[in-house]
Amino acid sequence: LVTATVVRAADFTHPQSGLKFTLPEGWTCTEKDDKLFIANKDKTLSCVGGVIPAAAAKAIFADIQKFVDSIDGFEDVELTGGPEKETVNGLEQSWYEGTASTKVNGEETDFEWDMTIITGGKAILFLVGTGELEANEDAYEEFFESIEKIETNATE
Repeated sequence: LVTATVVRAADFTHPQSGLKFTLPEGWTCTEKDDKLFIANKDKTLSCVGGVIPAAAAKAIFADIQKFVDSIDGFEDVELTGGPEKETVNGLEQSWYEGTASTKVNGEETDFEWDMTIITGGKAILFLVGTGELEANEDAYEEFFESIEKIETNATE
């Protein structure tokens, strides 16, 4: 028998939200201080998020422009879509998207962002994606489509 190391999608369980997901091939997910940090292999796309109270989710969506304008490092924020809602694997995913700029090494750089709130798990999961979202659209969509509830040990 020969074994080989194969780079493939990885499953990640997030007990705090009661959700699990599959990372596309080459993506990483780390958790620190109750926050999730997700990135694709070449770091052109990243997500940061975690669990938030329902009142916070409601406040964010009530004035999305104010919230996005308040994110450190987001300049010249433009809202290009949303709110959108979709039910995926029995969970409601609601999101906005847009563009912004930030300073990198003293130079202004434009990037895409989106903000997704996932309800229906144990707690509300909030994710902000930044970077080259359109260029990584298939993998990004695959990631969000993989999010589902953690199965509980129910007797059948």
